[in-house]
Amino acid sequence: MDNNQTIDTKPQAEPARHLLSPKEAAAYLGATEKALENWRGTGDGPAFIRLSPRYVRYAQEDLDAHIAASRRRSTAEA
Repeated sequence: MDNNQTIDTKPQAEPARHLLSPKEAAAYLGATEKALENWRGTGDGPAFIRLSPRYVRYAQEDLDAHIAASRRRSTAEA
């Protein structure tokens, strides 16, 4: 390595992940936008990102985690 070269030791930012709109998230889950809105109010749905009061987005990995956490083997499970 040339003595005049420097090594960049700054941490690299994470790559931007694609965030889904409520409409896209509802389609992904097979739900309605209204259901997502209700779940946001009750805390029963997937994690969401509120970038401003009127700008809500969902990360696909959070939707997948919600699906996995909702999996049941019988109706007797809580």
